Amino acid sequence: MAQTLSLRPDAILMDIEMPGFSGLEAAKRIQLTQPTPIVIVTGHDSPDLPRSVAETGAGATILKPADPAELEYAVVIAMARHTDLLELKKLVQQKELLIREVYHRVANQLSATASLLYLQAQRESHPGAKSILFESEQRMRAMAKVNSLLQADQNLAQTPLAPHLSTIASSLIRELRPDLLYQDSFPGAPLMVQASTAMTCGLLVHELVMNSLLHAFPEGRTGIISLSLSRLAEGRVRCAVEDDGTGMPGNHAPRNPISLGLLIVSALCADLKGVLFHPQKSNGTATVIEFPIIHHKESS
Repeated sequence: MAQTLSLRPDAILMDIEMPGFSGLEAAKRIQLTQPTPIVIVTGHDSPDLPRSVAETGAGATILKPADPAELEYAVVIAMARHTDLLELKKLVQQKELLIREVYHRVANQLSATASLLYLQAQRESHPGAKSILFESEQRMRAMAKVNSLLQADQNLAQTPLAPHLSTIASSLIRELRPDLLYQDSFPGAPLMVQASTAMTCGLLVHELVMNSLLHAFPEGRTGIISLSLSRLAEGRVRCAVEDDGTGMPGNHAPRNPISLGLLIVSALCADLKGVLFHPQKSNGTATVIEFPIIHHKESS
C-alpha cells in the first residue's frame, strides 16, 4: 500500500496470497486509495475466481506459471480496463453534476412560482380564492423542498427516506403551526429508496400533514402530529401520518373525500403502487399508506 502511494506504478502484479493478508483485499484497498491497473497472478483456480477478482477492481487474472507473453497480454488488458473504468467514473460524475443542476434549477423555479402565488394571495380579498392560492403556494414550496433535499444527497441513485419525510413534515408544522408538537418513529436501519420514490413520498406526506394543519386543530386547538415508517414483509413499507385533532365524521370517511388534497394523495399513492386506508382512532385521524420497495436496495 505504501509503495503504491509513493511510487505510483503504471501497473501492479500481485499474488492472491500475501504474507499476513489477502492479495484480493490489498487490491481492493489500492483501488480505493490510489486506483492502479492490477494483474492477479495465482496458482489457485476456481469457478469463483473471476468474480472475486472483478470485485476488487483488478483488471486481469493469470495462472502460474505465467508465460511472459501471456503476462504482457494480461498487463495490457488490465491497463485498458483501468482506463475504461476511469472514463466511466468521470462520465458518472458529470451525469451527477447535471442531475444536481437540474434539481437546483427546478427548486428555484418552484420557489419563484410559490412566491408569486403568495403575492397574489395577499392581494386577493375573496376567502375561497385566498385559501386556494395559499394551498397552491404550499404545494409549490413542498416540491421545491423535495428537489433541494434530493440535490443535497451524496448518492443520487439511493436516498434515505426517513430524513426527507421528517424534514418536510417538521418544517411545515414549524412554519404554519409552531404551537403543535411533532413526533416521528423510523426503522433503526436507514430505509434507502430511489429518488423518484422519495419525491413521491415527500409530496404525499406534505399533503397529509397539511390536511391535519388545516382541519384537525381549529380555533387554536393544540395537539400532536405524528409521522412513522416501518418495514413490512415482502419488501413493503408502511408510512403513517396521524394527529389527535378533531377526527373524522362518524362513518370514518375522510374529512372531505372530494378535496383536492385527498385526490392528490390518492394519485400519489397509486403512483407508488400502494394502498391507502384510514384506521379507526378514538381521537384524531390516521392515514396509512403501504407500498412496495422490492427493487430498491436498503443499507444495513
